[in-house]
Amino acid sequence: MFAMLISLIGQDGGGGLDFIWLLVPLLCCMLLMGQRGEGSQSAGLISDSFYTRHDIQEAFDNVEEEVSRWRADAEGRPSPGGILAMVRRFLGGGSQKERFVIDEKIPPRLIRLSDATGPVYFEFTEVEGGGTVVKASYDSALKSRVAKLKTFLPVRVPAAPVELKCPSCGKPVLKEFNLCPYCGYNLSKE
Repeated sequence: MFAMLISLIGQDGGGGLDFIWLLVPLLCCMLLMGQRGEGSQSAGLISDSFYTRHDIQEAFDNVEEEVSRWRADAEGRPSPGGILAMVRRFLGGGSQKERFVIDEKIPPRLIRLSDATGPVYFEFTEVEGGGTVVKASYDSALKSRVAKLKTFLPVRVPAAPVELKCPSCGKPVLKEFNLCPYCGYNLSKE
């Protein structure tokens, strides 16, 4: 293929400009094909865990309600993706993808969404002494939405002496906790 391109350049005598016009569509196709794989979407997920004093069902319901607000808010806005998404729509390679669609729901443990930015997961773990640890995994483009979600939930951060730390993430934890509120590590001494 490379030899064919070289021969085309040599025939015309137009120099490197003809070569550039041949490369532009090839590069666009390669970019579009590289974005289609599911692995490319989930590669850049951020995980954030937080503890709320709500019981597990109440935390699940609150997150589900907030996700429905996200979907209603996104209906009037264009899908993210910038220039690449515009080129894809122009070439007919992709349509406007619906935002924040619930793909899987296992009450009160899991909510999995599909979004134009990639998959979004909310995992719920009940804490024995009360409350729930919520683990959110999402693309960095959704960081502000998840931060706003936390403002609607009564998030509690443990105030513990310095000597009590989670062995997994090193953040302070209360001795009563069976799970780390930051990373979800099992702290029970069985």
